[in-house]
Amino acid sequence: MIDELKATGLSTYESRIIIALLKRKHTLKELSKEANIPPGKVYSVAKILLKKGLINATEKRPKTLFIENASYLISKLTKEYEIRQDDVVDRLKELATSFDIRDGNHTPFADVGTTLEDNRRIQSRTFTEAKKEVLQIINIHHKPKSNRKNKTIWEKEIINAVKRGVVFKVIYPLNVDLPPLIKELNNKFPKQFIIRRLDTDFTRCDIIDGKKVLIKLVHEDPLQFGGLIFIENKKLAQNLRDVFFKFWDESHLT
Repeated sequence: MIDELKATGLSTYESRIIIALLKRKHTLKELSKEANIPPGKVYSVAKILLKKGLINATEKRPKTLFIENASYLISKLTKEYEIRQDDVVDRLKELATSFDIRDGNHTPFADVGTTLEDNRRIQSRTFTEAKKEVLQIINIHHKPKSNRKNKTIWEKEIINAVKRGVVFKVIYPLNVDLPPLIKELNNKFPKQFIIRRLDTDFTRCDIIDGKKVLIKLVHEDPLQFGGLIFIENKKLAQNLRDVFFKFWDESHLT
C-alpha cells in the first residue's frame, strides 16, 4: 500500500504514518516505533498530515493520533492526485499541440475540419470517444433531413455509445422532427438519452466528458458548411458546460 500512497504525492514517512493509523490509534511515541520513523522526525511529519487534514488528534495529552474516516482520507488523496494529473496531461497536450501546429502536423487534440468528409470523420469522434457523458446543443439551423447519409452513421454510433453506458443530454429546437432512430432511442432509454426542447441560435456544439468540445459552424442554408473544430480543453469544455445547463434549465421536456 505504501507505493500507492506515495503515488498520490505523500512522502515515505507520511505514507508510513497513514498505514499505521489506518490500523489503530497511536501516540507520537507509539507511532515512531510502529511506523519506523525517528523520534525526532515523527512530530514534524505528523504535523504536516494534520495541517493537510488527513489525520486527526485528540485534545488530551499525551495526544493520540487517528484517522476518523478511511474512505474520506482516500477520497481526498485521490481527488487531489487526479487534479494534479489532469493539469499535467493538459499542459503536455497543449505543448504537443503547439509543436504540431508549428510543424504543420495533424494533432488529435485540436482537429479542424473544412469539408463534408471531415465533418463525417470528426463528428463521429463525439460518439466513439465518449466514455460517460455527451451534452449537445443543436441550434435552430439544424436540418435533420439534410446530409442524411452522415447522420445515419452518427445515429448508429450514438446507439453504440448508449449501449456502452454513455449518458446523452440533448437540446433540440422546438419544432424540429426527431429522426426515427433518435426518437426510438429516447423512447427505449429515456433516462440515458434525454431530450429537451429550446430554440437557440447558440453555436452548435458537443461537450464530451467535460474535457472535449466539438464546435460546428452551420448556417440556415444546409449547403453552407463553415467547418468544425474538435478540441481537448477542460476550461473551454467547462465554459460550454455552464452554458449548456443554463439552456437546459430553460428548456422543456419532449
